Amino acid sequence: MIGTGIRKFLDALGRAERVDSPSLKAVGRTVGLALIGVGPFLLLGMTHTEPVARANGVSVIHPWSSGTALAGDDLRVFVTFDNAAPRLDRLIAVETNEASSFVFEKAAGRSPTRFMDELGEIDLAPTTKTSLKPDYQQIRLVGLTRKVEPGTTIPVDFIFARAGRLKAEIRIENPGEPQHFDHS
Repeated sequence: MIGTGIRKFLDALGRAERVDSPSLKAVGRTVGLALIGVGPFLLLGMTHTEPVARANGVSVIHPWSSGTALAGDDLRVFVTFDNAAPRLDRLIAVETNEASSFVFEKAAGRSPTRFMDELGEIDLAPTTKTSLKPDYQQIRLVGLTRKVEPGTTIPVDFIFARAGRLKAEIRIENPGEPQHFDHS
């Protein structure tokens, strides 16, 4: 079946070149142009694969943080969760060897000097994406065990009430990079 498809492609290429059988030069030129046009998109897809973890209807999409933090500091983490299941799920914990604990937080009120209220868990509505965004909702890793810098990652386990444990890595980005408010 694949051989038939390749044969049809070569025949079409030959008709485009107005010859019975395309030359290797014509095939090479076509493949080269295709790679030039599609290559950057393929590379982008490989560096930013989404979702990074998926199980039982829940997906973890691009967990990230920004800047540098020293050992002992706290680190704000943002991520999008896609609950494709027809039932409510809840993020109940985050585990990592890179911090002593975690806190779920949500902005209190709409004032410019927002305070964060601590949450016991984060609800994931059925068939909906839930995005943790700067100045709105976040996970705070408390008491980092090592220094983190842009370009590094922190391995974590996101633990859900129904979907179970999903392993992912939080990517530490440069402070100047655009913030990721949502991912599709």
